[in-house]
Amino acid sequence: MKSYNVKSNAKRFAKQLAAKFPGYSPDEPAKVSPGAKEWFPALAAPFKTMAAGIPEEISSTAYVNGKSHEAAATIAEAAPVMTRIQAEVAKVAAMTPAEVKGASKAKKAKVRGASKANKAKVREARKVTAIRGGDTGEGVETTMTIAAMKAAVADLPPTRSTPEQIAERRAARAAARAANPKPAKVTKTTRADTIIALVSRPNGATAAELQAATEWQPHTLRGYIAGTLRKRGHNITLVRIKGEKTRYVIPAGEVEA
Repeated sequence: MKSYNVKSNAKRFAKQLAAKFPGYSPDEPAKVSPGAKEWFPALAAPFKTMAAGIPEEISSTAYVNGKSHEAAATIAEAAPVMTRIQAEVAKVAAMTPAEVKGASKAKKAKVRGASKANKAKVREARKVTAIRGGDTGEGVETTMTIAAMKAAVADLPPTRSTPEQIAERRAARAAARAANPKPAKVTKTTRADTIIALVSRPNGATAAELQAATEWQPHTLRGYIAGTLRKRGHNITLVRIKGEKTRYVIPAGEVEA
């Protein structure tokens, strides 16, 4: 659908379409999008006109009643229904109060009749046709009522399991579990466990070793040791020896404890 960057041009094109197709009138152009300075031509039409179908030349070049081609086509499909509704409304508006009352009574009587017919159908559907075998082996068609069906079901043997059957099923399930035990849960090692294990060694661990084991950045590692682990009660100390790298160590006495 062609858009116009001058609003008056879109209006002019809509007027040309309205002059060509009776029943349609020019409408305010529709913006291509909010804030855009482009417009689509637009036409207005009543439902009665749209019920006859929107001409392709209009649907492909202009909006109809503020809607695009797809939306206008949907409205056009619903136009006959809307026309019938409008006709019914006009018909009721033209009736006198006595005529309205009579029509209402007739409608209620029709609904009651339909309800009675439906109830009869339900009662008939409740009867179930069963085929029972006779002495000759041929089926005999009989009709069972609800009461007869309940009586027949009452004669059936109980379907509840006995205590012995329940115990047998439990034993079978226990044997199946013993034959296929669940795999043991794998204990997850956290970074805190890794750090504690490394610094608990006699020589402790350097910052580089701890970074390699935890894959943390230096500032993250220092903050975790100084904050989280020490708050948890781990007495991690720094050991500085001249000519060697600084090591993080937990004193031997505390490790053994």
